[in-house]
Amino acid sequence: MLRKYFYLYFILNVTFSSLAQTFEDALRYNSFMHEGSARYNSMGGAFGALGGDLSAISINPAGSSVFTNSKVGFNLNYKNLKIFNQLNNYKSSSKKDFYSYAGAGVVLVFENRRSKFSVAYNNHILRDFDSSFILSGKNNNGIDNYFLYYADGVPTEDLLIYDNETTQSVYSYLGENYGFADQQAFLGYQSYIINEGDDDFGKYVSNALYNNLDQNLDIFRTGNHFKHSINLGFSVNNHLFTGININMHELLFEETKTFEEFGYANNSNVQRVFLKEDLIAFGTGFSFQVGSIIKIKQLRVGLSYSTPTILNIEEETSQIIETDIIKKDGLTTYNIDPNTINIYEEYELKLPSKSLFSIAYIFGSRGLLSFDYEITKFNNAKFDDGNGNDSYLNSLNYSIKKNMAGNSESIRFGGEYRLKNLNLRAGYFYYKGPDIDLKNKISGVSAGVGINYGYVDLDLGIKKYNDFIKNKLYSRGLTDIYDVDKDLYSVYASISIKL
Repeated sequence: MLRKYFYLYFILNVTFSSLAQTFEDALRYNSFMHEGSARYNSMGGAFGALGGDLSAISINPAGSSVFTNSKVGFNLNYKNLKIFNQLNNYKSSSKKDFYSYAGAGVVLVFENRRSKFSVAYNNHILRDFDSSFILSGKNNNGIDNYFLYYADGVPTEDLLIYDNETTQSVYSYLGENYGFADQQAFLGYQSYIINEGDDDFGKYVSNALYNNLDQNLDIFRTGNHFKHSINLGFSVNNHLFTGININMHELLFEETKTFEEFGYANNSNVQRVFLKEDLIAFGTGFSFQVGSIIKIKQLRVGLSYSTPTILNIEEETSQIIETDIIKKDGLTTYNIDPNTINIYEEYELKLPSKSLFSIAYIFGSRGLLSFDYEITKFNNAKFDDGNGNDSYLNSLNYSIKKNMAGNSESIRFGGEYRLKNLNLRAGYFYYKGPDIDLKNKISGVSAGVGINYGYVDLDLGIKKYNDFIKNKLYSRGLTDIYDVDKDLYSVYASISIKL
Protein backbone atom coordinates (compact mmCIF):
# COMPACT_ATOMS: atom_id res chain seq x y z
CA MET A 1 0.00 0.00 0.00
CA LEU A 2 1.09 3.58 -0.66
CA ARG A 3 0.70 4.54 2.95
CA LYS A 4 3.78 2.54 4.02
CA TYR A 5 5.87 5.32 2.43
CA PHE A 6 4.15 7.96 4.53
CA TYR A 7 6.96 8.67 7.00
CA LEU A 8 7.41 12.41 7.36
CA TYR A 9 4.34 13.06 9.47
CA PHE A 10 4.71 10.31 12.00
CA ILE A 11 8.38 11.17 12.50
CA LEU A 12 7.22 14.62 13.55
CA ASN A 13 4.27 13.19 15.55
CA VAL A 14 2.04 15.64 13.69
CA THR A 15 -0.48 15.18 10.92
CA PHE A 16 -2.19 17.92 8.93
CA SER A 17 -5.86 17.37 8.21
CA SER A 18 -8.84 19.18 6.77
CA LEU A 19 -12.53 19.43 7.71
CA ALA A 20 -11.99 20.43 11.33
CA GLN A 21 -15.13 22.51 11.64
CA THR A 22 -18.39 21.16 13.07
CA PHE A 23 -21.81 22.52 13.95
CA GLU A 24 -20.67 22.50 17.61
CA ASP A 25 -18.01 25.11 16.74
CA ALA A 26 -20.72 27.53 15.64
CA LEU A 27 -22.47 26.98 18.99
CA ARG A 28 -19.33 27.25 21.09
CA TYR A 29 -17.87 30.42 19.59
CA ASN A 30 -21.14 32.38 19.37
CA SER A 31 -20.44 34.61 22.36
CA PHE A 32 -23.75 35.94 23.62
CA MET A 33 -23.02 37.26 27.12
CA HIS A 34 -21.04 40.38 28.02
CA GLU A 35 -18.53 40.74 30.85
CA GLY A 36 -16.89 43.94 32.05
CA SER A 37 -15.97 46.19 34.96
CA ALA A 38 -17.39 45.84 38.47
CA ARG A 39 -19.72 48.80 37.90
CA TYR A 40 -20.83 47.46 34.53
CA ASN A 41 -21.56 43.96 35.90
CA SER A 42 -23.27 45.14 39.10
CA MET A 43 -25.82 47.03 36.96
CA GLY A 44 -26.56 43.97 34.81
CA GLY A 45 -24.55 45.35 31.87
CA ALA A 46 -27.28 47.89 31.02
CA PHE A 47 -24.96 50.62 29.74
CA GLY A 48 -25.98 51.08 26.10
CA ALA A 49 -27.51 54.54 26.73
CA LEU A 50 -25.20 55.56 29.58
CA GLY A 51 -21.58 55.35 28.53
CA GLY A 52 -19.06 56.81 30.90
CA ASP A 53 -17.69 53.34 31.75
CA LEU A 54 -14.77 51.71 29.98
CA SER A 55 -16.64 48.43 29.49
CA ALA A 56 -19.65 50.28 28.04
CA ILE A 57 -17.50 51.22 25.04
CA SER A 58 -17.65 47.59 23.89
CA ILE A 59 -21.45 47.57 23.56
CA ASN A 60 -21.96 51.16 22.32
CA PRO A 61 -18.94 53.02 20.89
CA ALA A 62 -20.60 56.36 21.67
CA GLY A 63 -19.97 55.65 25.36
CA SER A 64 -16.43 57.04 25.20
CA SER A 65 -17.61 60.54 24.28
CA VAL A 66 -19.71 60.69 27.48
CA PHE A 67 -16.56 60.77 29.64
CA THR A 68 -15.76 64.19 31.09
CA ASN A 69 -12.17 63.25 31.99
CA SER A 70 -9.47 60.97 30.65
CA LYS A 71 -9.35 57.72 32.60
CA VAL A 72 -7.59 54.35 32.86
CA GLY A 73 -9.06 51.22 34.49
CA PHE A 74 -8.29 47.60 35.35
CA ASN A 75 -10.59 44.68 36.39
CA LEU A 76 -10.22 41.33 38.19
CA ASN A 77 -12.69 38.47 38.61
CA TYR A 78 -13.28 35.53 40.95
CA LYS A 79 -15.82 32.90 39.94
CA ASN A 80 -17.39 30.15 42.06
CA LEU A 81 -18.97 27.59 39.77
CA LYS A 82 -21.38 24.83 40.77
CA ILE A 83 -22.59 22.52 38.00
CA PHE A 84 -25.51 20.13 38.21
CA ASN A 85 -25.72 17.51 35.45
CA GLN A 86 -28.42 15.09 34.48
CA LEU A 87 -28.26 12.15 32.07
CA ASN A 88 -31.37 9.96 31.76
CA ASN A 89 -32.60 11.13 35.20
CA TYR A 90 -29.23 10.35 36.83
CA LYS A 91 -27.88 13.45 38.57
CA SER A 92 -24.31 14.58 39.29
CA SER A 93 -22.74 17.73 40.70
CA SER A 94 -19.33 19.42 40.60
CA LYS A 95 -17.73 22.53 42.05
CA LYS A 96 -14.81 24.66 40.87
CA ASP A 97 -13.23 28.07 41.61
CA PHE A 98 -11.59 30.27 38.97
CA TYR A 99 -9.59 33.51 39.16
CA SER A 100 -9.03 35.64 36.09
CA TYR A 101 -8.11 38.97 34.59
CA ALA A 102 -11.37 40.65 33.54
CA GLY A 103 -10.24 43.40 31.17
CA ALA A 104 -8.72 46.86 31.10
CA GLY A 105 -9.01 50.10 29.17
CA VAL A 106 -8.09 53.73 28.75
CA VAL A 107 -9.91 56.77 27.35
CA LEU A 108 -8.40 60.15 26.43
CA VAL A 109 -10.80 63.11 26.23
CA PHE A 110 -10.19 66.33 24.28
CA GLU A 111 -12.82 69.08 24.42
CA ASN A 112 -13.65 72.71 23.74
CA ARG A 113 -16.72 74.73 24.61
CA ARG A 114 -19.09 73.15 22.06
CA SER A 115 -17.69 69.73 21.14
CA LYS A 116 -15.69 66.87 22.53
CA PHE A 117 -13.43 64.25 20.94
CA SER A 118 -12.29 60.99 22.57
CA VAL A 119 -9.85 58.18 21.77
CA ALA A 120 -10.10 54.93 23.71
CA TYR A 121 -8.96 51.33 23.98
CA ASN A 122 -10.85 48.62 25.82
CA ASN A 123 -10.15 44.93 26.36
CA HIS A 124 -13.46 43.12 26.90
CA ILE A 125 -14.33 39.46 27.59
CA LEU A 126 -17.05 38.23 25.26
CA ARG A 127 -16.97 34.62 26.44
CA ASP A 128 -15.36 32.88 29.39
CA PHE A 129 -14.91 29.18 28.62
CA ASP A 130 -13.69 28.17 32.10
CA SER A 131 -15.73 25.17 33.20
CA SER A 132 -15.18 21.75 34.75
CA PHE A 133 -17.56 18.93 35.63
CA ILE A 134 -17.93 15.16 36.01
CA LEU A 135 -21.12 13.51 34.78
CA SER A 136 -22.21 9.99 35.75
CA GLY A 137 -25.28 8.08 34.65
CA LYS A 138 -26.74 4.97 33.08
CA ASN A 139 -27.56 4.65 29.40
CA ASN A 140 -28.79 1.98 27.00
CA ASN A 141 -26.84 3.62 24.15
CA GLY A 142 -23.10 2.86 24.06
CA ILE A 143 -19.92 4.34 22.62
CA ASP A 144 -19.87 1.52 20.06
CA ASN A 145 -22.53 3.46 18.12
CA TYR A 146 -20.13 6.40 17.86
CA PHE A 147 -17.52 4.24 16.15
CA LEU A 148 -20.09 2.39 14.01
CA TYR A 149 -21.33 5.72 12.67
CA TYR A 150 -17.88 6.82 11.50
CA ALA A 151 -16.82 3.36 10.26
CA ASP A 152 -19.79 2.96 7.93
CA GLY A 153 -18.48 2.69 4.36
CA VAL A 154 -14.77 2.70 5.30
CA PRO A 155 -12.89 -0.23 3.64
CA THR A 156 -11.60 -2.67 6.25
CA GLU A 157 -8.18 -2.80 4.60
CA ASP A 158 -7.71 0.88 5.52
CA LEU A 159 -8.10 0.03 9.21
CA LEU A 160 -5.44 -2.69 9.34
CA ILE A 161 -1.82 -2.30 10.43
CA TYR A 162 0.50 -3.97 7.90
CA ASP A 163 4.16 -4.92 8.15
CA ASN A 164 6.47 -1.92 8.56
CA GLU A 165 3.55 0.17 9.81
CA THR A 166 2.64 1.39 13.29
CA THR A 167 -0.50 2.63 15.01
CA GLN A 168 0.92 6.12 14.69
CA SER A 169 1.73 5.93 10.99
CA VAL A 170 -1.68 4.52 9.98
CA TYR A 171 -3.63 6.98 12.16
CA SER A 172 -1.61 9.86 10.68
CA TYR A 173 -2.04 8.59 7.13
CA LEU A 174 -5.81 8.29 7.53
CA GLY A 175 -6.08 11.79 8.98
CA GLU A 176 -4.01 13.33 6.21
CA ASN A 177 -5.74 11.54 3.34
CA TYR A 178 -9.29 10.79 4.52
CA GLY A 179 -9.94 12.88 7.63
CA PHE A 180 -11.44 12.61 11.08
CA ALA A 181 -14.07 9.93 10.31
CA ASP A 182 -11.56 7.33 9.17
CA GLN A 183 -9.40 7.97 12.23
CA GLN A 184 -12.38 7.23 14.50
CA ALA A 185 -13.14 4.05 12.55
CA PHE A 186 -9.49 3.01 12.98
CA LEU A 187 -9.59 3.57 16.77
CA GLY A 188 -12.82 1.61 17.14
CA TYR A 189 -11.54 -1.27 15.00
CA GLN A 190 -8.06 -1.55 16.52
CA SER A 191 -9.47 -1.42 20.07
CA TYR A 192 -11.89 -4.30 19.20
CA ILE A 193 -15.04 -2.27 19.88
CA ILE A 194 -16.25 -2.92 16.33
CA ASN A 195 -15.51 -5.60 13.75
CA GLU A 196 -16.17 -6.05 10.04
CA GLY A 197 -19.54 -7.55 9.09
CA ASP A 198 -19.88 -10.90 7.31
CA ASP A 199 -21.51 -9.74 4.11
CA ASP A 200 -21.57 -6.12 3.06
CA PHE A 201 -18.46 -4.20 2.06
CA GLY A 202 -17.68 -1.38 4.50
CA LYS A 203 -20.28 -2.55 7.04
CA TYR A 204 -19.37 -3.14 10.66
CA VAL A 205 -20.90 -4.73 13.74
CA SER A 206 -20.45 -4.09 17.44
CA ASN A 207 -18.48 -6.46 19.67
CA ALA A 208 -20.34 -5.08 22.70
CA LEU A 209 -23.41 -6.55 24.39
CA TYR A 210 -25.31 -4.55 26.99
CA ASN A 211 -28.66 -3.46 28.36
CA ASN A 212 -27.82 -0.60 30.71
CA LEU A 213 -24.32 0.86 30.77
CA ASP A 214 -22.51 2.94 33.37
CA GLN A 215 -21.07 6.06 31.72
CA ASN A 216 -18.75 8.70 33.16
CA LEU A 217 -17.93 11.95 31.35
CA ASP A 218 -15.21 14.26 32.67
CA ILE A 219 -14.81 17.63 30.94
CA PHE A 220 -12.31 20.38 31.70
CA ARG A 221 -12.47 23.60 29.66
CA THR A 222 -10.54 26.84 29.85
CA GLY A 223 -9.97 29.89 27.68
CA ASN A 224 -11.54 33.19 26.65
CA HIS A 225 -12.87 35.13 23.70
CA PHE A 226 -11.40 38.63 24.05
CA LYS A 227 -12.41 41.68 22.07
CA HIS A 228 -9.88 44.52 21.73
CA SER A 229 -11.67 47.74 20.76
CA ILE A 230 -9.95 50.80 19.27
CA ASN A 231 -12.47 53.59 19.68
CA LEU A 232 -13.10 57.08 18.34
CA GLY A 233 -15.90 59.19 19.86
CA PHE A 234 -17.36 62.63 19.19
CA SER A 235 -20.04 64.75 20.87
CA VAL A 236 -21.78 68.02 20.00
CA ASN A 237 -23.22 70.41 22.57
CA ASN A 238 -23.29 67.59 25.11
CA HIS A 239 -26.53 66.31 23.51
CA LEU A 240 -25.46 64.04 20.64
CA PHE A 241 -22.75 61.42 21.20
CA THR A 242 -21.40 59.19 18.44
CA GLY A 243 -18.61 56.64 18.14
CA ILE A 244 -17.02 53.85 16.15
CA ASN A 245 -15.07 50.76 17.21
CA ILE A 246 -12.55 48.79 15.24
CA ASN A 247 -12.49 45.44 17.02
CA MET A 248 -9.82 42.78 16.99
CA HIS A 249 -10.84 39.39 18.35
CA GLU A 250 -8.61 36.88 20.11
CA LEU A 251 -9.87 33.39 20.96
CA LEU A 252 -8.34 30.52 22.90
CA PHE A 253 -10.31 27.40 23.78
CA GLU A 254 -8.88 24.28 25.44
CA GLU A 255 -10.84 21.16 26.31
CA THR A 256 -9.93 17.79 27.77
CA LYS A 257 -12.79 15.31 27.43
CA THR A 258 -12.58 11.90 29.10
CA PHE A 259 -15.28 9.28 28.60
CA GLU A 260 -15.44 5.92 30.39
CA GLU A 261 -18.00 3.17 29.93
CA PHE A 262 -18.51 -0.17 31.69
CA GLY A 263 -21.30 -2.46 32.90
CA TYR A 264 -21.44 -4.68 29.81
CA ALA A 265 -23.08 -8.10 29.77
CA ASN A 266 -20.92 -10.98 31.07
CA ASN A 267 -20.80 -12.56 27.59
CA SER A 268 -19.80 -9.29 25.88
CA ASN A 269 -16.36 -9.20 24.25
CA VAL A 270 -16.06 -5.55 25.32
CA GLN A 271 -15.95 -4.96 29.09
CA ARG A 272 -14.66 -1.39 29.41
CA VAL A 273 -13.93 1.59 27.14
CA PHE A 274 -11.85 4.65 28.02
CA LEU A 275 -11.58 7.48 25.46
CA LYS A 276 -9.63 10.68 26.05
CA GLU A 277 -9.61 13.63 23.65
CA ASP A 278 -7.76 16.95 23.79
CA LEU A 279 -8.74 19.98 21.73
CA ILE A 280 -7.00 23.33 21.41
CA ALA A 281 -8.43 26.09 19.22
CA PHE A 282 -6.80 29.42 18.38
CA GLY A 283 -8.70 32.18 16.64
CA THR A 284 -8.27 35.77 15.49
CA GLY A 285 -10.77 38.01 13.82
CA PHE A 286 -12.24 41.46 13.36
CA SER A 287 -15.52 43.38 13.50
CA PHE A 288 -16.79 46.96 13.50
CA GLN A 289 -19.31 48.83 15.62
CA VAL A 290 -21.10 52.15 15.30
CA GLY A 291 -23.28 53.77 17.91
CA SER A 292 -24.93 56.93 19.13
CA ILE A 293 -26.48 58.31 22.32
CA ILE A 294 -29.03 61.12 22.29
CA LYS A 295 -29.45 63.14 25.45
CA ILE A 296 -32.84 64.86 25.99
CA LYS A 297 -32.79 66.53 29.42
CA GLN A 298 -32.73 63.58 31.88
CA LEU A 299 -33.55 60.99 29.20
CA ARG A 300 -30.91 59.18 27.17
CA VAL A 301 -31.53 56.93 24.16
CA GLY A 302 -28.79 54.71 22.74
CA LEU A 303 -28.50 52.78 19.48
CA SER A 304 -25.62 50.62 18.31
CA TYR A 305 -24.88 48.06 15.64
CA SER A 306 -22.12 45.44 15.57
CA THR A 307 -21.17 43.99 12.21
CA PRO A 308 -20.68 40.23 11.79
CA THR A 309 -17.44 38.98 13.33
CA ILE A 310 -15.09 37.16 10.95
CA LEU A 311 -13.00 34.58 12.85
CA ASN A 312 -10.13 32.55 11.42
CA ILE A 313 -9.71 29.45 13.58
CA GLU A 314 -7.02 26.77 13.79
CA GLU A 315 -7.57 23.57 15.78
CA GLU A 316 -5.36 20.81 17.16
CA THR A 317 -6.60 17.50 18.54
CA SER A 318 -5.18 14.31 20.00
CA GLN A 319 -6.79 11.04 21.15
CA ILE A 320 -6.11 7.95 23.26
CA ILE A 321 -8.38 4.93 23.66
CA GLU A 322 -8.13 1.97 26.03
CA THR A 323 -10.37 -1.11 26.16
CA ASP A 324 -10.73 -4.27 28.22
CA ILE A 325 -11.55 -7.13 25.84
CA ILE A 326 -12.41 -10.75 26.67
CA LYS A 327 -10.49 -13.15 24.44
CA LYS A 328 -9.97 -16.91 24.58
CA ASP A 329 -7.06 -16.58 26.99
CA GLY A 330 -8.85 -14.12 29.31
CA LEU A 331 -9.23 -10.39 29.75
CA THR A 332 -6.81 -8.30 27.66
CA THR A 333 -6.29 -4.55 27.86
CA TYR A 334 -5.61 -2.70 24.60
CA ASN A 335 -4.10 0.78 24.73
CA ILE A 336 -4.24 2.56 21.38
CA ASP A 337 -2.18 5.74 21.58
CA PRO A 338 -1.45 7.24 18.13
CA ASN A 339 0.87 9.78 19.81
CA THR A 340 -0.17 12.22 17.11
CA ILE A 341 -1.34 15.82 17.11
CA ASN A 342 -3.85 16.51 14.35
CA ILE A 343 -3.36 20.04 13.05
CA TYR A 344 -6.35 21.07 10.95
CA GLU A 345 -6.46 23.58 8.16
CA GLU A 346 -7.54 27.07 9.19
CA TYR A 347 -11.20 27.77 8.59
CA GLU A 348 -13.34 30.90 8.60
CA LEU A 349 -16.43 31.30 10.77
CA LYS A 350 -18.70 34.33 10.49
CA LEU A 351 -20.58 35.14 13.69
CA PRO A 352 -23.80 37.16 13.34
CA SER A 353 -24.32 40.89 13.78
CA LYS A 354 -25.98 42.42 16.85
CA SER A 355 -28.36 45.36 17.20
CA LEU A 356 -28.84 47.17 20.52
CA PHE A 357 -31.52 49.62 21.67
CA SER A 358 -31.09 51.30 25.05
CA ILE A 359 -32.88 53.84 27.18
CA ALA A 360 -31.88 55.43 30.49
CA TYR A 361 -33.22 58.06 32.84
CA ILE A 362 -30.97 60.18 35.07
CA PHE A 363 -32.41 61.41 38.39
CA GLY A 364 -30.08 64.37 38.69
CA SER A 365 -27.24 63.64 41.10
CA ARG A 366 -29.24 61.00 42.99
CA GLY A 367 -29.08 58.08 40.57
CA LEU A 368 -30.29 56.47 37.36
CA LEU A 369 -32.19 53.59 35.74
CA SER A 370 -31.14 51.92 32.50
CA PHE A 371 -32.51 49.29 30.11
CA ASP A 372 -30.88 47.46 27.15
CA TYR A 373 -32.59 45.33 24.51
CA GLU A 374 -30.38 43.35 22.13
CA ILE A 375 -31.25 41.23 19.10
CA THR A 376 -28.96 38.64 17.54
CA LYS A 377 -29.78 36.49 14.51
CA PHE A 378 -27.67 33.46 15.36
CA ASN A 379 -28.80 31.57 12.25
CA ASN A 380 -26.78 34.07 10.20
CA ALA A 381 -23.59 32.39 11.40
CA LYS A 382 -21.74 30.82 8.50
CA PHE A 383 -18.70 28.73 7.62
CA ASP A 384 -17.05 30.14 4.51
CA ASP A 385 -14.60 28.71 1.97
CA GLY A 386 -14.70 31.80 -0.23
CA ASN A 387 -16.77 30.43 -3.12
CA GLY A 388 -19.66 28.50 -1.54
CA ASN A 389 -18.93 25.29 -3.46
CA ASP A 390 -17.83 23.10 -0.56
CA SER A 391 -20.61 20.54 0.01
CA TYR A 392 -19.50 19.76 3.58
CA LEU A 393 -19.55 23.44 4.60
CA ASN A 394 -22.88 23.90 2.85
CA SER A 395 -24.33 21.06 4.96
CA LEU A 396 -23.06 22.75 8.14
CA ASN A 397 -24.55 26.06 7.07
CA TYR A 398 -27.86 24.34 6.39
CA SER A 399 -27.78 22.95 9.95
CA ILE A 400 -27.09 26.44 11.29
CA LYS A 401 -30.07 27.88 9.43
CA LYS A 402 -32.29 25.06 10.63
CA ASN A 403 -31.18 24.73 14.27
CA MET A 404 -30.07 28.19 15.39
CA ALA A 405 -32.34 30.99 16.56
CA GLY A 406 -33.46 33.52 13.94
CA ASN A 407 -34.20 36.27 16.48
CA SER A 408 -32.61 35.76 19.87
CA GLU A 409 -33.50 38.52 22.32
CA SER A 410 -31.53 39.58 25.38
CA ILE A 411 -32.40 42.17 28.01
CA ARG A 412 -30.42 43.96 30.69
CA PHE A 413 -31.76 46.25 33.41
CA GLY A 414 -29.82 48.20 36.01
CA GLY A 415 -29.93 51.07 38.47
CA GLU A 416 -27.62 53.17 40.61
CA TYR A 417 -28.31 55.24 43.73
CA ARG A 418 -25.79 57.83 44.91
CA LEU A 419 -25.07 58.93 48.47
CA LYS A 420 -22.34 61.59 48.23
CA ASN A 421 -19.25 59.59 47.18
CA LEU A 422 -20.92 56.19 47.71
CA ASN A 423 -22.78 54.45 44.86
CA LEU A 424 -25.18 51.52 45.38
CA ARG A 425 -26.06 49.40 42.33
CA ALA A 426 -28.26 46.51 41.25
CA GLY A 427 -29.22 44.79 38.00
CA TYR A 428 -30.92 41.95 36.15
CA PHE A 429 -30.01 40.25 32.87
CA TYR A 430 -31.33 37.55 30.56
CA TYR A 431 -29.54 36.16 27.49
CA LYS A 432 -31.07 33.69 25.06
CA GLY A 433 -28.46 31.43 23.47
CA PRO A 434 -28.01 30.29 19.87
CA ASP A 435 -29.45 26.78 19.78
CA ILE A 436 -33.22 26.32 19.35
CA ASP A 437 -33.40 22.67 20.43
CA LEU A 438 -30.86 22.70 23.26
CA LYS A 439 -32.44 25.67 25.06
CA ASN A 440 -29.26 27.60 25.93
CA LYS A 441 -29.95 30.56 28.23
CA ILE A 442 -28.32 32.69 30.92
CA SER A 443 -30.20 34.72 33.53
CA GLY A 444 -29.26 36.33 36.81
CA VAL A 445 -29.12 39.28 39.19
CA SER A 446 -26.30 41.53 40.29
CA ALA A 447 -25.39 44.12 42.89
CA GLY A 448 -22.44 46.27 43.80
CA VAL A 449 -20.97 49.28 45.50
CA GLY A 450 -18.57 52.00 44.39
CA ILE A 451 -16.57 54.62 46.25
CA ASN A 452 -15.35 57.81 44.60
CA TYR A 453 -12.17 59.36 45.99
CA GLY A 454 -12.01 62.22 43.51
CA TYR A 455 -9.33 60.98 41.15
CA VAL A 456 -9.74 57.29 42.00
CA ASP A 457 -12.83 55.07 41.80
CA LEU A 458 -12.95 51.72 43.58
CA ASP A 459 -15.79 49.38 42.60
CA LEU A 460 -16.92 45.98 43.78
CA GLY A 461 -19.65 43.94 42.09
CA ILE A 462 -21.22 40.51 42.47
CA LYS A 463 -23.32 38.51 40.05
CA LYS A 464 -25.40 35.42 40.72
CA TYR A 465 -26.60 33.78 37.57
CA ASN A 466 -27.77 30.53 36.09
CA ASP A 467 -26.41 29.18 32.82
CA PHE A 468 -28.55 26.33 31.51
CA ILE A 469 -27.39 24.27 28.54
CA LYS A 470 -28.50 21.02 27.01
CA ASN A 471 -25.62 19.23 25.33
CA LYS A 472 -24.84 15.95 23.56
CA LEU A 473 -22.40 13.28 24.73
CA TYR A 474 -21.00 13.20 21.18
CA SER A 475 -22.08 14.90 17.98
CA ARG A 476 -22.52 11.59 16.12
CA GLY A 477 -23.61 8.08 17.09
CA LEU A 478 -23.76 8.51 20.86
CA THR A 479 -25.95 11.63 20.75
CA ASP A 480 -27.84 11.31 24.04
CA ILE A 481 -28.61 14.71 25.55
CA TYR A 482 -27.53 15.69 29.06
CA ASP A 483 -28.25 18.84 31.08
CA VAL A 484 -25.60 21.28 32.24
CA ASP A 485 -27.16 23.55 34.86
CA LYS A 486 -24.58 26.04 36.16
CA ASP A 487 -25.00 28.22 39.23
CA LEU A 488 -22.30 30.88 39.29
CA TYR A 489 -21.24 33.52 41.77
CA SER A 490 -18.85 36.03 40.25
CA VAL A 491 -17.11 38.80 42.19
CA TYR A 492 -15.55 41.68 40.27
CA ALA A 493 -13.11 44.28 41.54
CA SER A 494 -12.17 47.38 39.51
CA ILE A 495 -10.04 50.44 39.91
CA SER A 496 -10.17 53.47 37.61
CA ILE A 497 -7.95 56.54 37.79
CA LYS A 498 -8.51 59.98 36.26
CA LEU A 499 -5.58 61.17 34.16
